[in-house]
Amino acid sequence: MRNFLKNVVATVVCLSGMPILIREWVCRNRVAILMYHDAKPAVFEKHIAYLSRHYTVISLDTLVSAIHRKDFSRIPSKSVVITIDDGHAGNIALLRLFKQYHIRPTLYVCTQIINTHRHFWFKIAGQSKAEREKLKGLPNAERLAHLRHAFNFEPEKTYPDRQALNIAEMKEMGGRVDFQPHTQFHPILPHCTETECRQEILGSKADLEKLLGIECFHFSYPNGDYTERDIEIVRSGGFRSARTTDIGWNTLETAPYRLKVVPIADDAGLTLFRAQLTTIPQRLSKWINSLSWRK
Repeated sequence: MRNFLKNVVATVVCLSGMPILIREWVCRNRVAILMYHDAKPAVFEKHIAYLSRHYTVISLDTLVSAIHRKDFSRIPSKSVVITIDDGHAGNIALLRLFKQYHIRPTLYVCTQIINTHRHFWFKIAGQSKAEREKLKGLPNAERLAHLRHAFNFEPEKTYPDRQALNIAEMKEMGGRVDFQPHTQFHPILPHCTETECRQEILGSKADLEKLLGIECFHFSYPNGDYTERDIEIVRSGGFRSARTTDIGWNTLETAPYRLKVVPIADDAGLTLFRAQLTTIPQRLSKWINSLSWRK
């Protein structure tokens, strides 16, 4: 039922002409940072093909440099940035499309999960969405204790299967992907102690720079959650930007450590994708979820 309603909303948005209006007017001097996680090639290709016809795909570096300079003169009209979170193993299948469409996405990775057989805590088999959302609100130590008790889960435990990219795949993608840190184990930073927070942010930067022999300047807050403390650790740690999950477009006035996003469903059909580029379905969903939490 939920998917049905989502598609109905998307169809109404597209029939209203809002995707064209938003693209031609709102996005003229604003940049959308699209956020994916583990999209399949068949879906992602339809999205990128559409973007290549109607938008200009630029790198995150290009956007962040323009924000720091307070100068959008080099930013093409109707520009978008592609970002992908976590470092899922399935991301390697998208490399062909990065090459074909000459795009350079930013892939934020959890640095103590990539190149291992460790698992993401939010992908545990048998864990319900409601339980996962509840865990996001717990202090970090309580979240880990619950995962240990309920699922025998430890952040450094290894499993037979692999959920994240390995070093060979990352090196293969290196020429077409800008890898950046997304913490070490994907905790919810505002619920971490300051010591934990510093280790997750600064440790992930050191991890990735050592693993790939690169310098890292961009960060992404897990689940989009952050506080002023987290921003200051990122800023003082040598990063030039940090991406949130706050819905919206980026302008010269956007704070570089509070970059906004346009979340895209990994399985979005073309109608839903076009609607999501307007941010209307995401804002509506967020509003509905806020009402449910108040009950």
